[in-house]
Order: sequence, then C-alpha cells, then structure tokens
Amino acid sequence: MAQPPPHERGAALLGVLLLVAIMAVLAGLMLDRLGLATRLAGNAQAQAAARRALAEGEVRLLARLAQLGGALHRAERGGWAVPRGQIAWQLAPGGNCFNVNALVDAAPDGALRARPAGLLELRALMASLGIPADQAGPLAAAMADWIDSDALSLPDGAEDVDYARLATPYRTAGRPLVAVGELRAVRGMTGAFYARLAPWLCALPEVGSSPIALGSLVPGQGRLLAMFAPDALSVARAEQIIAQAPPGGYRDLASALGLAQGLATGEIVLTDRWLRARLVATIDSQALEEELLIDAGTTPPRIAGRSWGEAADR
Repeated sequence: MAQPPPHERGAALLGVLLLVAIMAVLAGLMLDRLGLATRLAGNAQAQAAARRALAEGEVRLLARLAQLGGALHRAERGGWAVPRGQIAWQLAPGGNCFNVNALVDAAPDGALRARPAGLLELRALMASLGIPADQAGPLAAAMADWIDSDALSLPDGAEDVDYARLATPYRTAGRPLVAVGELRAVRGMTGAFYARLAPWLCALPEVGSSPIALGSLVPGQGRLLAMFAPDALSVARAEQIIAQAPPGGYRDLASALGLAQGLATGEIVLTDRWLRARLVATIDSQALEEELLIDAGTTPPRIAGRSWGEAADR
C-alpha cells in the first residue's frame, strides 16, 4: 500500500477534528435554542397561571367586600398564597376625586350636554390648585365640549371645528371618558396643567354627578370638599372638618358639615360607591398586575372596569 507523502501526514486527522468541532458548535447552538424554547414555554405557562390567579383574586376580593357590606373607609391590603406563587392586593376608596364625566349630564334622548354645576366645581378645584381663572375657565369649557355630544362650543370652549384647524386635525370624543389620560388632547391642557390636575381627577362610568365620600377623605383632600361651595367653605375649613372626624367617622352629614356651609348634600355622601383595587399575581418569576374599578353600590359588589399598563394612562 502506498504511503502518503510526508507533508500530507495528519491531514485526515485534522479533517476529523474539524468535523468534530463543527458538530460541537452545532450541538451547542441547538442546546441553546432548546434552552430558550424551554424558558419561553415556562414563561408562557407562568403568565397563564398568573392570569388564572388574578381571576381567582377577583373572586376572593369581591367575596371579602360582600362580607363587609361593600363599605370601605380606609385603604386595606393583604395577600393570598396560590400554587407556585402568591396574590398581593390593595383596596382603597375610588370615588374621592373629581369625576370628569360629571361635566355633562344625559338628556332623556341620551344626548350628552354640558352641566353648569360640574363646570363650577371643576373651576373651583382648579383655583385651589393655583391655576389662573383666565386659563381655568377656557380649559374647563374645552373639557366639557370634549365629552358632550353636540357640535356647539361653550363660551371659550372648543369643538370639532376648532381641532380641525390644527396641523394634525382630530375630533372630540363626544362620549364619557374611559381614562383621564384622554384629556391630554383637549385644547389648553398643557403638560404642567395635566400634571397638576391628574391626581385629583378620575373617569367614573357615570355622568351627571361627582359625589365625594366624606367618610374616607384623608387630610390633604379638603379641596375636594371645598369645590362644592368655594365661597362658603375654604379649603382650610374643609381640612378641619376632615381632621376632626370622630374615630368611627361621621354618622350623618349634618353633624359634619353643619347647616351653614352652603353645600349641596347630594354631592356629599358618607360612604364610597366606587372602590379601586390593585392585584399583583406573582407566579414563579412572572408578575402580572391589574387595576379594578368596583361598584360597591350594588348587591353584591361588581367589577365595573379593568385596566392594565401604566397608571398614567388609566
């Protein structure tokens, strides 16, 4: 048998070694892909388990509220263990804010029209937050025009025809708002005004009223009480009313507000109808969060809305 030339000796061995190296690289890539697929499948399973846990948390939370009769005066929190993880929850009064949908009320035919009382309340709230009257009035009017269903502008307001003249034209909502973040598109709503107003606003699924629950107001929220009668009740006096509440809360509105405060008691209630809950389900390393709006005015309490994502957009 012929012997290979001296300079070719070991070439076959090098070829085999190169082939082994290539196979090792391919095997490593395959194992990496397999590990990634395994992790993705595990994450998907954990996300599905977290969604099931949130559904379980909703049922438990509603059952707890039913036992309490739907009444809640202060924020509460707690948690439950579930397979592979836990559910953390927070429950707080959800109606102590100015409901932007109270800027309109519904006519018998269902049309939404501007509500003067709501405009006055919003302007009083803006004044307590330091927004100048010459800017608060047009902004409040534009907010009402954004929600009402007609095409007629309020004095200093803005309707579709005004937004149509913009470089990027758009239309008003013409319906109750779902999230306060929608107000960013209203004429006159600057970033500074939105940052100042947003913590005091909410978008509840009802029009025509923005009732404030006296029993769950906390120090620092006096302007929500004073906005109903700014000429008769100062923010400082409203803060005193809140701070002087007896340990068990006020038993009736007359003892809290007196007879000379000039407040329309229809807008002041003792207990909250609306509650907000935050649920966080953590399964393995996956966490899923949702926020609930609960109508505690029904028997039993029911979920009126769910939201996910950034709180600023809700």
